[in-house]
Amino acid sequence: MRVLLISANTETINMPTLPMGLGCVAAALAEAGHAVRFLDLMAVGTWRRLLEDALADPAPEIIGISIRNIDDQNIASPDFLLERAAEVVRAGRDASAAPVVVGGAGYSIFP
Repeated sequence: MRVLLISANTETINMPTLPMGLGCVAAALAEAGHAVRFLDLMAVGTWRRLLEDALADPAPEIIGISIRNIDDQNIASPDFLLERAAEVVRAGRDASAAPVVVGGAGYSIFP
């Protein structure tokens, strides 16, 4: 199966975080014989063009999106980050017929 994994986190907040959890998922999928592409949005400036390219040829059969942070943890003036992650999810859904699976630490804390 062709799998596209996207780390949707673009926030450095206190320091940049590495997408280690999603990297483990990518390694397990590759070891199981799947063709995995990994897109880390932290490492790019404008992500839309890169996402379009990743969805082009060969088109993924499934898209996994990891959401790391839901806010910046600043209690005095919070910046909520879910809408930015939702943009990535919408872009994936709009540009591909592949199912989109969402997970990650920011996503998983909600019941």
